[in-house]
Amino acid sequence: MSRTTPAPSPDLGPATVLPGQWSQRTSLKDGTATLLRQIRPEDRTQLADGFERLSPASRLQRFHGHIHELTDRQLDYLTDVDHADHEAIVAIDLDHPEQPGIGVARYVRDPFERDVAEATVVVADGHHGQGAGTLLLGALAARARAQGVVRFRSYVLRHNAPMLALFDQLGGTREPESEDAWRVELSLPSRTRDLPATPAARAFRAAARPSGTRGLRHATRRMRPARRGGASRPEPGIQTELTPLADGIEDWLVNRDDRAIRWPADPTA
Repeated sequence: MSRTTPAPSPDLGPATVLPGQWSQRTSLKDGTATLLRQIRPEDRTQLADGFERLSPASRLQRFHGHIHELTDRQLDYLTDVDHADHEAIVAIDLDHPEQPGIGVARYVRDPFERDVAEATVVVADGHHGQGAGTLLLGALAARARAQGVVRFRSYVLRHNAPMLALFDQLGGTREPESEDAWRVELSLPSRTRDLPATPAARAFRAAARPSGTRGLRHATRRMRPARRGGASRPEPGIQTELTPLADGIEDWLVNRDDRAIRWPADPTA
């Protein structure tokens, strides 16, 4: 079936983040500046192009079958999501945003077990081994927890060693689904600090954290009493109410994990 794609908005490039849209700027192991954000219908063309560039092996690992082309109906389903029962996070190369994306992670909520969702991740062949899958899965987990999902379920082919290793490092469990695949269950803890102390979990935690704490830190400084010669601060009466609030916000920020992604040194390098 041939594809007909709508003309993209001239003002909405792949690296554009819409107001209210979840996003996170990060980097891969090789330093590639990367934007993680929610998928949108305008990603249709890039998704189709990215699929066409996938190797047969990558297509098999993602779809568990030999698919040669995405139909219009499939592209509609994959890009026009409700961000609650069906969510997808795309990874965009910020230095080359016009090219097909780095990868995409997706969950679809189970209609009978509402706190469980099936999760999938696919990464472009040229970005394998750079931690993109871990970052995408971490971002997807953050969105899933916000929507009441507490467990991911994935079906992973037995020969897909990198994905199985990732789930193992995150504390996932597996049992045979068929002769060719494992069914993997991954609990999503309410606190990222409860994840295992593994390299993959550190990157997973970093990707799961939302952006924007700098503004909160600035706001808490403005709530505190002025130092001599410093900028103006709230009146003393208001200050009595604001200081405890500032303390609470600071405690929350301090107790968060460090936002920097510290990739472990490669022992084989």
